[in-house]
Amino acid sequence: MSKTFTPEFYDSILKNSHDKITIIDHEGLYMYVSDSVEQQLNYTSEELIGGSALHHIHNEDLPHVFAALKEIQNTRQLRVKPFRYLHKNGSWRWLDCVLTNMLDNPAVKGYVTNSRDITEEIESEKKREKSQAYYKALFINHPDLVFTLNEEGVIEESNASVSKVTSFGTEESIGKHFAQFIAPAYLEEALQAFRKVIKGGAHAFETVIIDKNGEKIDLSVTLVPVWLDNRITAVHCIAKDITQIKQSERLLKEQTTQLNNILGSITEAFFAVNRQWCITYANKAFADYFQVADHAVLHTNIWQEYPDLVHSVFYRKCMEVMATGIAVEHEEYIVPLQAVTNYKIYPFEEGIAVCFTDITAKKAAQEELKKLSLVASKTTNGVIITDNKGRIEWANNSFLKLTGYVLDEVLQQDPVMILQGPETNQEALQNMKRLLCLGIPFSEELLTYKKNGEKVWIASDVTPILDEAGEIEKYVIIYTDISDRKYAETKLLHLNENLVQQNRDLQQFTYIVSHNLRAPVANIVGLTRMLPKLQSDAVAFTKALANLDKSVQRLDAVICDLGKILAVKTPDSSEVLEPVDLATLSAEVAQSLQETTTAIKATVILKTQGGIVLQAKRAYLYSILHNLFTNAIKYRSEERPLQLQLTISKNSDGSTAIQVTDNGLGMDMDAIRPHIFKLYNRFHVHTEGRGLGLYLVKSQVEAMGGTIEVESVKGEGTTFKIHFKAQRND
Repeated sequence: MSKTFTPEFYDSILKNSHDKITIIDHEGLYMYVSDSVEQQLNYTSEELIGGSALHHIHNEDLPHVFAALKEIQNTRQLRVKPFRYLHKNGSWRWLDCVLTNMLDNPAVKGYVTNSRDITEEIESEKKREKSQAYYKALFINHPDLVFTLNEEGVIEESNASVSKVTSFGTEESIGKHFAQFIAPAYLEEALQAFRKVIKGGAHAFETVIIDKNGEKIDLSVTLVPVWLDNRITAVHCIAKDITQIKQSERLLKEQTTQLNNILGSITEAFFAVNRQWCITYANKAFADYFQVADHAVLHTNIWQEYPDLVHSVFYRKCMEVMATGIAVEHEEYIVPLQAVTNYKIYPFEEGIAVCFTDITAKKAAQEELKKLSLVASKTTNGVIITDNKGRIEWANNSFLKLTGYVLDEVLQQDPVMILQGPETNQEALQNMKRLLCLGIPFSEELLTYKKNGEKVWIASDVTPILDEAGEIEKYVIIYTDISDRKYAETKLLHLNENLVQQNRDLQQFTYIVSHNLRAPVANIVGLTRMLPKLQSDAVAFTKALANLDKSVQRLDAVICDLGKILAVKTPDSSEVLEPVDLATLSAEVAQSLQETTTAIKATVILKTQGGIVLQAKRAYLYSILHNLFTNAIKYRSEERPLQLQLTISKNSDGSTAIQVTDNGLGMDMDAIRPHIFKLYNRFHVHTEGRGLGLYLVKSQVEAMGGTIEVESVKGEGTTFKIHFKAQRND
């Protein structure tokens, strides 16, 4: 005999079910929502019933949900592809849903959905896919040799690079002990490394293996233990083919031994000749200078190879050193080379060695520097010359006039240090220091300070002067006063910001006209057309007249709101700023609300420093504080008495800070932060309001050049912080 269950039994089952059970109509509107939705998505049934289920589904998932709704019309039951559903806290949760067509059931007449939260499963699957992608990138697709050894050293797995480098196929290496491939001379070291890793420590070393063709391959190997259940179950090996590097190192070592015997530490162009005047060695600098291969001139007679040198002083100096054995140094313009050359000739047992440097560029730079100094002394731009450490060696009169210093005050000083100030961009300074070290010309714009503290924007063009070795010898820096241009750019930036703000305001007004004015006007038009058709003594006439009155009042409220906003956004030019004593104004605002605060047993604390005066519009400041106080009262918590505190202080930089703090209901800032100061946005529905107050507060603060921000914790309270910059008379 079957047991009969009560409605309470089914309600209990649905409420405690892990599945979310709902009934929606053919348009996707909720007809029924089980209480389990609160456990899953934090909504109550009342919040969802009557609303559209589609509004909570992620835009990217709507197409296949729409397809499922269309398909269910012709079938009994189907499983919907997992989709994302909006949690009440603003996050997206993945749901697995089964849709059942019960339109023909007179007790249901809708589509029944059974949904289960599978977010953790989806995220786990994504992590698994990500791990597999990492594994493929690190193991299979790694350009180096990668393979896995078991605890005995047997190769269990290898990537394609192993076969490519060693020529052994996968089947020829899998199942073999790694020792079979190690060159005998390196076997013991490799085995010791493997034993060390098996004991628990990673190890890197170099070894040599024998490929399938019997050739030796140098490898740089890293062994890493693989732990599973607190024990090492395998060893990962990554090996890089360094055969070419090793060969290059061996060749370089042989060449270096020979060169060290001849050159020592000489870095200039160098060559040596024997007593028969045949070149026995020429370094790379020599070859580069003459654009020949260094081995191409070996064993050639220098005077036959370069016959024009016979008519130079260089020729006579070489003969002199060969005969006397005394080193000489000379500087001359060598016609065949068409260059000013500084050369040093040294005797040695088999002949002579010559070290020479082309100083043509240096000589030209010296001449150029002389000309530059002449021009710099006459130019209207500031010009300085520094040493390679950046210390001033010379400055023209224009630089001294631009900065307000005298020459003795700037000599041996770093111009960056003496010209920077509180607002100088430190990142730009660091960038200048970095570019100075690179030895390349560059330009930088910088806010600097004169000796008297006056700000001046300068454009600095820095040109390094290099010596024959390519090392920085000096810097030439040209300073140009660009203050007028920078101030014009700042004004243009402010103008652009104002245009952006005005565009936002225009969007807000469009919202008011299209949404808030249209509805009451449409109601008024409809009611006025309907009233003549009704009897004046009919109930419908009275009701329509009452609705007409409500629509007119709503229209009047919107128009009043527009008036308040326009009063801020289009201030009267006759209104001027006046000195406002903030302590006095705060007391007036608190006094105006004393009857209300007393009635609700609120505690109001005014922490205001005496004598703080702000040049502002008094009506705006009064409205700002009054709105914030009223909001604190309106949105107080019923669980505790209201504590409202106003703090006004002067900061060290001369700016003014105003802070209003309460212990009221608070707000979820993560959810509402982008909307808190927008027009007609409300975040508490248990009290009356139109969502205009905070919009007006922000508009009035910004109209006076201030900024406002808010911090709030739901269930704990809210703090509004207003900041006005220090006011100066230009």
